[in-house]
Amino acid sequence: MPPKFDPSTPENAALIALFEGLGLANKSATELVRQPKSGVAFKTLIDEYNLSDKKFDEKQAGALVKLSASAGKLGPAEKGYVVDKIVNGSLKTQDQVAAAVKLLEGNPPGTPINDEAFNKSCGVGVDISAAQLPELLKSYMASLPSPADSWTSLGPILGSIKSGTSDLRWANAAEVKTSLETIFTELFGTKEAAAAAAKAQAAASASKAKSAPKSKPAAAAPSAEASSSSTPVIPTNIFQEGFLSDFHKPGENPQIKPELKEQHLAFTKGMVYTRFPPEPNGYLHIGHVKAIMIDFGYAKFHGGRTYLRYDDTNPEAEEGRYFQSILETVRWLGFEPWKITYSSDNFDKLYELAVELTRRGKAYVCTCDAEKMKEDRGMGKGHPVACEHRDRPIEESLREFERMKNGEYKEQGACLRMKMNLESGNPYMWDMVAYRVKLAPHHRTADKWKIYPTYDFTHCLCDSIENISHSLCTTEFIPARESYEWLCDALEVYKARQYEFARLNLQGTFLSKRKIARLVRNGLVKDWDDPRLYTIIALRRRGIPPGALLSFVAELGVTTSESVTEIQKFESVIRKYLEESAPRLMMVLNPVKLVIENVSDDYRVPVQVPLHPKVPAMGTVETSFTKEVYIDADDFREVDSPDYFRLAPGKSVGLFKAPFPVTCTSFSTDPATGKVTEIRCRLEDSGTAKKAKAYIQWVNAPEAVKIDEVRYFKPLFKSDPPPPDFESDVNPDSLEVYKNAVIEPAFYELAKKAISDARKESEERTIKAKAAAAAPSSEHSPAAGSEAAKHGEDEPVATAEQLVGMESIRFQGMRLAYFTVDRESKLACLDEPADKKAGPREGDKIVLNRIVSLKEDVGKKA
Repeated sequence: MPPKFDPSTPENAALIALFEGLGLANKSATELVRQPKSGVAFKTLIDEYNLSDKKFDEKQAGALVKLSASAGKLGPAEKGYVVDKIVNGSLKTQDQVAAAVKLLEGNPPGTPINDEAFNKSCGVGVDISAAQLPELLKSYMASLPSPADSWTSLGPILGSIKSGTSDLRWANAAEVKTSLETIFTELFGTKEAAAAAAKAQAAASASKAKSAPKSKPAAAAPSAEASSSSTPVIPTNIFQEGFLSDFHKPGENPQIKPELKEQHLAFTKGMVYTRFPPEPNGYLHIGHVKAIMIDFGYAKFHGGRTYLRYDDTNPEAEEGRYFQSILETVRWLGFEPWKITYSSDNFDKLYELAVELTRRGKAYVCTCDAEKMKEDRGMGKGHPVACEHRDRPIEESLREFERMKNGEYKEQGACLRMKMNLESGNPYMWDMVAYRVKLAPHHRTADKWKIYPTYDFTHCLCDSIENISHSLCTTEFIPARESYEWLCDALEVYKARQYEFARLNLQGTFLSKRKIARLVRNGLVKDWDDPRLYTIIALRRRGIPPGALLSFVAELGVTTSESVTEIQKFESVIRKYLEESAPRLMMVLNPVKLVIENVSDDYRVPVQVPLHPKVPAMGTVETSFTKEVYIDADDFREVDSPDYFRLAPGKSVGLFKAPFPVTCTSFSTDPATGKVTEIRCRLEDSGTAKKAKAYIQWVNAPEAVKIDEVRYFKPLFKSDPPPPDFESDVNPDSLEVYKNAVIEPAFYELAKKAISDARKESEERTIKAKAAAAAPSSEHSPAAGSEAAKHGEDEPVATAEQLVGMESIRFQGMRLAYFTVDRESKLACLDEPADKKAGPREGDKIVLNRIVSLKEDVGKKA
């Protein structure tokens, strides 16, 4: 472990004193020194510009700290320019410094800085007082396309101010938030009152359910989080702080020609535009949860829009089921695409751009075989050499490209390569392939095309065509950023700004589609949605709520540093989410009958059991305490011991919420197996009965609901990480099935209510989404109406049904785990009218999946 930080050492104390002398508060100065890299950067800036004898106010000092942390790409002249602006008081806030750094990063070295343009872009001279804020904020809110409708609008409005172009972005952030909260209080009442009103409404619903006729006991709805499984709450903290909070404002990304910026802003109206561009060649995995949340969430937080763009440039690997699954996954996670587009929408335009690139002398047709091309590009051997076709005449390349288009070349017989920069140290600049020959038909364009563009050619140009303001991707694309920008500039088209974040990696598993396909093909897992996998459809089937997955991403945060997250961390976040949202039911995994000897055969006492002890608004369910009940075999010992507090011969124990404890008088066993088959007890209902030291769960035997299967999932592999021969490493005990479990009959009412609520909410959400998509707009995707749009019969469609599945039924089996209902189940009452009593029907089948344990299994990988 690193040594503990000691602020009192001479070196640390001197630095803290220096930073305090410049104007930082003691706490800020100490924290800066605590982080060696940041402290050294600030000290270097102080020495470089002779600032040690200066005295600044705290805001100025903070602005200098911000500059020292973010000016790594600035030249000495640009950095000195910003220092001067801070020292003379022109730049007052860290946001202004961030804007200045981004602006000057695009300033070519040695080029004079346009002072007027700088001041305008960085808010120099803008001075908004706290007294001015209320009227300015009200005016700003009135200009928004969607009015604020509740306290949930606060975060998005703050985000849109920060990312927008109004002068409000330069006001003091804390004062903006305070003033905006005052306005929201005037409009919607206090936060506390709004929360209390929502709670009172839920309590009223629960009270109504509780007072329903006894013949129809109704389970109250779970909490708002649980009942909103089709519309999860989207965390916003990752967009307010850290990596994602420091992106450029729309329009600030440098362009090779000024008119490109003007055209872009004319289309976007200054809004954030992002895209999620999956390749439809497999099912999405947990890593895509992070990408989806960042792509869609960033735009939503800033009041912007997101395309779901299918990167369908490889017709041989694409299947219709993947297109539909991707849309369902995005929607299940709580997001609605502004438009659904396809790279193939732009095939005509992309071809025209490839011809134009060739005309400009920046692309050529290469007919080398794959090995020769690999050798020329220096793959594995160092620096590349020029292809023998690199300098062929432009007209010749245009003719050969036309021949490729007409199908006159066989596959791998020719390709169009971009004439980039062979002197670069970046392999992505070594004449990448733009088009290749593929004779496979395309699902949308049939056999029209014999050539298809590569990802490296398609992606940046589709971003340009769709006016993407922020092109967000994972860090393996950092080297590709240079070629991304080169191609846009070579064609003189609008250039989006690419940002890269670290992938989400989980311990003890892999996310490779190819490897998962092998597991499925060889029968080592049931299918792509086997709950032991980490595809999103598998996580959904396992019962993990979409909101819990988003919480997991938010808790990890977003950075550029690669890391591997422990499975225990993942499960801890899921467990915490379910602890706050999942109702409780009494359930017995390994039942053994307990018979109370000193009561009549018709003994029956109504018992009210809370659905959640910490959330009274969930209400209660009613069960009956009877002569015969089931308890779990693990709650009984044939031989007592001082450290055991549950049931044993001669020992008393409480039954959860039952009126009195019971004392074991005797038990029976199976002669063949030695297992306990029945326990006999005495009900301690006298006034002298002592309070039980322990309580166990139970299910009354006459009304117990038999569960066909309870499935417990454990790590799929024995090794961590799985070895190259992972198929031989599959854990044979990764699936454990219990076939005798029972649950209280309130299960049916809870299941019916959960499905009914999910259906209603998903229908409302889908209607709203379709109305938004159908609304007339002059801002539709530029690709709309292209020839590809004619092939729409089999395209993915948003429906209410895709948001609702058996996994919407989630609960905690008391003292056991969190469970969901598997898709193989059949519960006929779920499709019956709302006023018909829920309960078992002939042909029903109940299969439960364990979502996660109640607490981490110490010493186990379970």
